[in-house]
Amino acid sequence: MNSLTIFHPYTRNWFSRALGSPTQVQEDAWPAIAAGSHTLVSAPTGTGKTLSAFLVFIDRLKTEARVGTLEQELQLIYVSPLKSLAGDIRENLKRPLEGIYEEELHSGDYEQELPPSLNVAIRTGDTTQSERRQMIKKPPHILITTPESLYLMLTSKSGQSILHTAKAIIIDELHALIDSKRGAHLMLSIARLDKLCSQPLQRIGLSATIEPLCDAASYLSPDPVTIVAPKMHKDIRIEITSPIPDRQSGIKDPIWQEVARAVYAQCKDSKSTIAFVEGRAYAEKLAYFVNLIAGDGFARTHHGSLSKEQRFEVETSLRAGTLRMLCATSSMELGIDVGDIEQVFQIGCPRSISSTMQRLGRAGHNPNRTSVMHIFPRTAAEGLYSGMTAEVVREGGIEHSNPPKLCLDVLAQHLVSMATGDGYELNEVLELLPRAYPFREVTKEDVKSVLGMLAGDYEHDRNIPVRPRILYDRINERVDGDPYSRMLAVSASGTIPDKGLYAVKTESGVKLGELDEEFVFESRIGDRFLLGTFAWQITKIQKDSVLVAQSNVYGARLPFWKGDMKGRRLKTGQAFGAILRRLAIANEMGTLSKELRELGLDEEAVSGAEDYIKRQIEATGILPDDRTILVEHFRDETGNQQMMVHSVFGKQINSPLAILTLEAAKKHIHANISYVEDDDGFLLFPYGEEEIPEGLLHELRTLDARPILEAILPVTPLFNMNFRYNTAHALMMGVRKAGRQPLWVQRMRSAEMLEALIRYGEHPLIRETKRECLEDYWDLPGLEYVLNGIRSGSIQVLELFVDTPSPMSFLLRQQTEAANMYDYSPTPMGIHRATEDALKDVTMIAPEAEHLARVSERRRLPEDEKQLHSLLMMEGDLIAGELEVPIEWLENLARRGQACYIEPGLWIAAEQLKKYQAALEEGDTAARKSLVLRLLRYRGPQTAELVCERYYWSEEEAQQLLKELCQAGEAIEADGLCYHSELYDRARKETIRSRRAQIITLPSERYAALLASRIYRAAAPADQLEAVLKQYSDMYYPATYWESVIIPTRVTRYRPELLDTLLAGGNYFWQLMGEEGISFHRYEDIDWQADLLDTLENLEGNEQKAYEALLRRGASFPQRLSGLLEGDVSPYDTLLSLAEKGLVCADSYAPVRQWLNKEKLGKASLKQRVSVRAKAMTTGRWEITHPRREISIEERMDRCFDRMIIICRETVQGITWSQALETLR
Repeated sequence: MNSLTIFHPYTRNWFSRALGSPTQVQEDAWPAIAAGSHTLVSAPTGTGKTLSAFLVFIDRLKTEARVGTLEQELQLIYVSPLKSLAGDIRENLKRPLEGIYEEELHSGDYEQELPPSLNVAIRTGDTTQSERRQMIKKPPHILITTPESLYLMLTSKSGQSILHTAKAIIIDELHALIDSKRGAHLMLSIARLDKLCSQPLQRIGLSATIEPLCDAASYLSPDPVTIVAPKMHKDIRIEITSPIPDRQSGIKDPIWQEVARAVYAQCKDSKSTIAFVEGRAYAEKLAYFVNLIAGDGFARTHHGSLSKEQRFEVETSLRAGTLRMLCATSSMELGIDVGDIEQVFQIGCPRSISSTMQRLGRAGHNPNRTSVMHIFPRTAAEGLYSGMTAEVVREGGIEHSNPPKLCLDVLAQHLVSMATGDGYELNEVLELLPRAYPFREVTKEDVKSVLGMLAGDYEHDRNIPVRPRILYDRINERVDGDPYSRMLAVSASGTIPDKGLYAVKTESGVKLGELDEEFVFESRIGDRFLLGTFAWQITKIQKDSVLVAQSNVYGARLPFWKGDMKGRRLKTGQAFGAILRRLAIANEMGTLSKELRELGLDEEAVSGAEDYIKRQIEATGILPDDRTILVEHFRDETGNQQMMVHSVFGKQINSPLAILTLEAAKKHIHANISYVEDDDGFLLFPYGEEEIPEGLLHELRTLDARPILEAILPVTPLFNMNFRYNTAHALMMGVRKAGRQPLWVQRMRSAEMLEALIRYGEHPLIRETKRECLEDYWDLPGLEYVLNGIRSGSIQVLELFVDTPSPMSFLLRQQTEAANMYDYSPTPMGIHRATEDALKDVTMIAPEAEHLARVSERRRLPEDEKQLHSLLMMEGDLIAGELEVPIEWLENLARRGQACYIEPGLWIAAEQLKKYQAALEEGDTAARKSLVLRLLRYRGPQTAELVCERYYWSEEEAQQLLKELCQAGEAIEADGLCYHSELYDRARKETIRSRRAQIITLPSERYAALLASRIYRAAAPADQLEAVLKQYSDMYYPATYWESVIIPTRVTRYRPELLDTLLAGGNYFWQLMGEEGISFHRYEDIDWQADLLDTLENLEGNEQKAYEALLRRGASFPQRLSGLLEGDVSPYDTLLSLAEKGLVCADSYAPVRQWLNKEKLGKASLKQRVSVRAKAMTTGRWEITHPRREISIEERMDRCFDRMIIICRETVQGITWSQALETLR
């Protein structure tokens, strides 16, 4: 039966006329969706999935509109993981809507009126406020949105007023969401929608090929789901083409140059090509090199760090056929409409099978066309792995999905969002969770633990004041929110991590994209970089943005961005291992090249891969495979031993396996050991000469694996990274301020929180981060499979010692070098502890009274009974009248069982009754200390008498408690009062800050004026000149500066004769040091005992004779040396030559002036040159420049102060800054 018969004739006629026959996907999906069944539609790209989901609802809504039963309210929600994809869907919906409208117009049924129309609207982060207001006034029939925008609508009353009438929801690109917390976030939003609407929504999931289908169906809905996944044969072809680099050319990036040539040669005659790469920097690099060949504009880029405007521009250009080639990352994997794509390229080996299939589906988008992908490997190894990937894709070996479970951080975010409305009871949450697959295993205790975290329980336990994220009534199991809850839920929503990226903007404010924080830190104003195939020059670096102006591409750098990868799955690793095992057999049989050709490699790629395999077998005798782990021991260039483990099972197994092996190695050697890992193995490298023993993998026990990994996990970078993300997801980092928050600030705050919470093993975020690492990033069942295989022998471990590392170890050895390059040797903890101990004895600045009072001030009072209960939970006991709140509030709380009144006259939160009984009745010391610490924190400084009066303890007991708290550093006694140590320290910092504020920072012009004030303008010119030489003695400056800049600006009416007269006086002499310049020195600094014979021995000819004469005779006129020199040589020229070496000087500055004008003199007439030479012979006496005595650092410091007045790193001269600091201390 033709499924089109279920539609109204208008719809049926339009479809037949515009599209012809339905695809198999549409044939199977329409009846299920029309019957109201939850439906999962899984099929390759280009098989009509979108229309299979929409057409039933369009037909139904149009039919209702014709008979007048369609209300102006929301009926259908479509959720897209990409904002740009949402825009595409609205455009694509125009086709059926306008087509059916045309059918209605031409039917003759609407002669008196126009056919009814359906309203479609988009709600994303780009939707304007006016559009949102219009949506509230007139809700659309079909709403297109994103997971984050759907959550925000659920958080607001106005959004709920639009959503509550919805009947169905379409989740597009389900495969892109199912493995992530973003998907978990969306599924909980849909569960909340079920509760908001009068009945559970019909759920339709659209996905590319996904496995296993039954799990995906369970993920989509807890109710029965109809699976539509027809067996559709689509012809595919994957070819691996290896470019041949010209390694003799000496050009930069020869591989990329050749890849660009090969890519251009393949696509120059095509109308549209997408070239996929594995990183944003590679997209920019490929486009740059292709444009060098084809001309600017031939290739453009598309990736997540470009602005939405730039991405939209290239999408439009590609769709319109005006852009020939697009260099893209995974941002183009999803179904963004860019028209018909003739070719798809992949540069380098794809990261996963599923992404390869997604990218392959971009070419030959229509069902009956062949999809072709050309892979261009950059190395022989990439050629081999590209071939293996191609074979697995041909066999349909897609990775299985692995949806995250629990997701307590996401749950926390939704619990705050739900509290912003009318509040909720705990049981309502427990009813909600089974409707969202990732939260099915969440228990009541889990929810209560998360609520306690949000309410501040863990901060209360550590006496840290915190504004609760929710108002949690534990007695009645009720949750409410306040304005702060709403601020948190809106400002810090979603699960996309904040990576501290800098916005790139033009001077006019147009956003171009984003840059990695680390790249910006390594850049300076004036630097140029490529972004979106255009070159930009940095004009200004601001707190959260980089301002740029357009520039030329030559010399522009390629930016870099850092990303996270989960790595290869076990199933794919096993498939790769089986292929490697087959290739090893083929090598023995002499058919290796044939096998490689069958993988899809061209002749050049076959040659490279064959050589690579043969060299590996020659080095190790075997290839690693699905049944063999290869371990090689070798020494690096420094002589230290390294251990390379070749394991094809993927990073999700290799990461935990590396940690277990490292811990096993530590039992044998005491050296510090590090490791790096990837999809193909891991490398252990100890620091030191100790050797890693063999047989470590055989020591590993399956039963010990999980406990060891759980113990080690908190100190791994993986745990720290995910904990930071999870604290942000759970809204525990506070309100996210507008603009960029530096990544280092996020890391610091997260590290402080982790350090405080790590002792709470059951803290929701600690639990969730452990779970995420162990289950989502690592594959522990797969690890057990490998460990059991090693023990049973089904997986053999071949261990060998080699002189040089094998070819397959090259990539990991490169990573090791990179890791060591950026290892700045952090200070050992022992040194930190020693420093802390040393600082304990340092006398602290006592805080001022006003600052002590200020830090103890109450910032805000509770505004209602709920906030008063939260205050009691945080601050502890309250005496009636102690706060300006109505006593009726306390009484009402007591009636509801949330508060109670206990002797001696204290109001407390009912949840803390046991704690107070332990302190007041049972005399529990720990409980008493906790009460006193909270008293000091929230009620200000105390004495033993005040504590006794409040709690009815004896004075001795109170004094002992305060003494023990002071000894533990938790309290500080000063002037007869005890203060909470953190408040006291904060007051001390306030005092220091206040005193520093009294030190006024002056502009640099004031310093220049201060230096100018040292010029002796009131003295005679000769005295001014002597002051200048004294101030600037021993300082080298270019020779031209002295009489053009330095002296004239400091000596009134300066004349050259003044300097000649001063030098002739015998207090100062000059020393010429060639191109370095010239300096003046004091005769009193000369070391008259210095030996000058070594200098004499190093001279030759007339220079030696002249120097020896001056050494014997002392200061002499040039004429006295005439008879001593050989040949027709002027004594003056010889003396000038010695002066250039800094060996002699004259008691006049005239020789220096003539030396400076030697080039000009060389062009003068003979008569002029003779006149100058004759005059030079009478310019004073010449003498040897004796070495100067060693001047002490203290004396050098005195001269620095005389010269510069203020000493700092930039002004210190004659000594190093470290020497200056040491002297000043």
